[in-house]
Amino acid sequence: MSTAEIIAELPRLSAAELAQIEAKLRELASSRAAAQSRTPVANPPRIHSPRLASPEQSKDFIKQVVELAPDAKI
Repeated sequence: MSTAEIIAELPRLSAAELAQIEAKLRELASSRAAAQSRTPVANPPRIHSPRLASPEQSKDFIKQVVELAPDAKI
């Protein structure tokens, strides 16, 4: 049954049937929300840089950008 067919049938249902459908939809929505909250969220990229004791030391450093694999442990 397609979504359109299901929606077309809703006006023909009794109040008790509509209440059962509403309860089931709430149950499905809450279980989906719970599953999404358990999905790990990727951490935003972090830029690590050295802290210099004095700014004149900066000329001794070379900037290097390293791209890590998505599953790399930091």
